[in-house]
Amino acid sequence: MSLTPNSVRQMISVQDGSNQNPSFSPIVQVLRVIPVIPSNTTATKRYRAILSDGTHHCQGMLATQNNHYVESGQICDNVILQINDFLKNIVQNKTLIILLGFRILSNPGHKIGNPIAIDSTPSSSLPSVARSTAAAEGGGYGTAGGPKVEPSWNPYGGVSSVSPEVKGGRPAGAPIVRSTGMAMPSSSMSTTTAMGKPITLISALNQYQNRWTIKARVTNKSDIRHWSNAKGEGQLFSVELLDSSMDIRATFFREAVDKFYHVLEVDKVYCFSGGKLKAANMQYNTCKSSFEITFDQNAEISLADDTGDIQHQSYDNLVPIAQLDNVDPGANVDVIGIVKTVGEPGSILSKKTGKELCKCELVLADDSGAEVSCTVWGERAMGAPQEFANSPVVALKKARVSDFGGRTLSASSGNGIIVDPKIPDAERIKRWWYSGGSQVAAVKKLTVSGGSGGAGRFPEFKDRETIAAIKSKQMGYNNEKKPEWVSFKATINFIKNDRDGGAWYPACSNPNDPCKNRCKVTQGTEGNWHCERCLNSYPDCYYRYIFSATISDGSGTSWVSFFDDQAEVLLGISANDLQRIYANDGEETYQARFAKAQFTDWVFTCKVKLEEHQGEERIKTSVQSIHPMDYAKEGRSLLSAILAM
Repeated sequence: MSLTPNSVRQMISVQDGSNQNPSFSPIVQVLRVIPVIPSNTTATKRYRAILSDGTHHCQGMLATQNNHYVESGQICDNVILQINDFLKNIVQNKTLIILLGFRILSNPGHKIGNPIAIDSTPSSSLPSVARSTAAAEGGGYGTAGGPKVEPSWNPYGGVSSVSPEVKGGRPAGAPIVRSTGMAMPSSSMSTTTAMGKPITLISALNQYQNRWTIKARVTNKSDIRHWSNAKGEGQLFSVELLDSSMDIRATFFREAVDKFYHVLEVDKVYCFSGGKLKAANMQYNTCKSSFEITFDQNAEISLADDTGDIQHQSYDNLVPIAQLDNVDPGANVDVIGIVKTVGEPGSILSKKTGKELCKCELVLADDSGAEVSCTVWGERAMGAPQEFANSPVVALKKARVSDFGGRTLSASSGNGIIVDPKIPDAERIKRWWYSGGSQVAAVKKLTVSGGSGGAGRFPEFKDRETIAAIKSKQMGYNNEKKPEWVSFKATINFIKNDRDGGAWYPACSNPNDPCKNRCKVTQGTEGNWHCERCLNSYPDCYYRYIFSATISDGSGTSWVSFFDDQAEVLLGISANDLQRIYANDGEETYQARFAKAQFTDWVFTCKVKLEEHQGEERIKTSVQSIHPMDYAKEGRSLLSAILAM
């Protein structure tokens, strides 16, 4: 593997601190990886890397979002990289190359050539303190000249470096060189605001600071949300702020919403001060910082110059779509892919709030040979067919993984999806798509059409199986820990509704966590319904369907289980309403409702899973979605399939 000649000199000579030549992607060798461990335990660990082109070497540092490459062992001594994106920073009057994007090529296991340290800063141009520091460092990797100077992290918001002439201190009369914050500022980044206030990096914030100013890019902004409770009413919105060290969540309350909501724009850089720090609630906060900020109407926010030292987005551990099967439901992931198809916008009624929610489903694909469904919410969902037309590349930030219908993604609010992101992976996905990826059928479909309940995409004709596939493909036995999914057209033959008291069970009346109208309740002697989950008693309960049925198609018959959402679609009435009819009008009206549903045709999506019942293993097939038959569309699909034979 040959290294790019003279690439070290070209990197340290770039203008404005960043690479303006898109064709310059040098191949270099990492001679050594050196951890830089801050004394402040809450700060982010950094890794220095000595970069060589075989003739010269220079100091480099990995951007924090790339730390996992070192920690997983992919980047180590002597590894060869192709650098796609980097920044040039000046730290203590020495040039430092920040690695933002790269590709790992190989590791020959030895040093290539005999590189020497490149003279990136002539000593004649340095002040006396900087000259002594440079001399003490001995020019960098592999040279003698005294102990190295490492920055010491000040827990009260600063990086300080001291001359190594006196270990653990400084000689009399020698100044301490300081820069605000904990990450290394770039040459183009001002360490003060236009008003002269010092800028603190997000990674250096702590609750011992009363006054601070951060300079950050707004990477995400939520919609305005309103609340009303016993304490009163109010409104809020949240933003995610990113600087060169990490990101943090900030929330604006009450009057601050009116003052700042329309001032802050996504992707612009601002200076923020006057906020209060508190420990982050990691259950809802996915930013890296262990703190979050609250702002009121007294906050000071001003537009700042965008000098290019802050990334437009920070993506951590982009997960290929094919690997989402290995991600636990409920986790948040970053994903990049092509929008293959866009569904029609629709709406659902939130069971938690009772409000109508707008939604739209996208199908995303990438070069791992897989595709997955992603749900977009809110105002953005209504404009999704226009925004995501013509198959753009999109990057999902902190999308939530769900196991409804296999694997699905739910985009976070605000700018959870970025169209045409400015990251190297976007170019890779685009090249794959336009070089033939658009014509290749997905090897792996992680989402089964339909979703849960009666909503979701209608399972297309080409995506369906038959009932016989459950046995012929040994569904449920292929992976005992994960269910399998199948869609087919079938007819309801028989509904087992002879459960004592009706085809339902009494559930808790509490619509909120932890019950959400799902936990079974028991009726006490006083007539109230008691819930073991929330430990409350209620005068009424909430009835939910649960029953079995047989369905059949031309290939066979199967028992399936129906639950509340799907049964309500089948019967056209809620369990609560049918229970009242059963109690008031008797058995005949109750049975008539089920008889009407028999011998009707539907398109089902089912979950097939191996379960243990009374010590015996058995395959359980549960209905996850149910759609009425569109006979005209079905006829056209059948005709197309015949003509394609």
